[in-house]
Amino acid sequence: MLPEETRMQAMRLAKQYPYPGASIDGIMQLLDAGYRMEFQHSQPICTEGEPAACMYVLTYGKVSVIKRDFSGQTRRVTTLHSPSLFGHMSMVDGSPRSATCVSEGIATVVVIDRDNYQRLVSENTAVGRTLRRMLLSSMADQLSRGNQRLRELTGGAGAGTQPRTDVTQDELTDISSELEGWRSAPQDDDASTEGYTIKDTDGPIGD
Repeated sequence: MLPEETRMQAMRLAKQYPYPGASIDGIMQLLDAGYRMEFQHSQPICTEGEPAACMYVLTYGKVSVIKRDFSGQTRRVTTLHSPSLFGHMSMVDGSPRSATCVSEGIATVVVIDRDNYQRLVSENTAVGRTLRRMLLSSMADQLSRGNQRLRELTGGAGAGTQPRTDVTQDELTDISSELEGWRSAPQDDDASTEGYTIKDTDGPIGD
């Protein structure tokens, strides 16, 4: 990406994964620390059950998230829109991929491989702090939304509803997906930041 494209992507990521003292320069360094890959329509990016060798930052396009539910049936649980982190939970806990990700149209990602991740996450540098804080922001959000869904289904504190006895497999899979980090927060595709109108500023990799 050109420096201006990287800066606009960094501003979008700071809005999507907010944390106190967010550093645009730190996010730019994080994007530059990985390498870019482009996926064509319907091309798999990662596969459920496989060992994880990297995490991804979706910088352009959309990605379908597909996983098996508790009955063993395969279903699409969400579509990730850029910018989004994904595949990071396997980096955090060393677990196999919990879903399959497939590009919808052309999708461009920044790949942070395991060696790079382990180095960055332990560094006392701007880019290391940025990675740790973005991961914490993402995980705090997915835990909050997953817990809210559980309260809605069980009638827990603050839910304002009675416990349900007709919880479906789809609803359980949705909650599991929230907690595993596969349900991205709502996004404003035309978000404006610091005078820029920002919409998929990254794009397909040129020749």
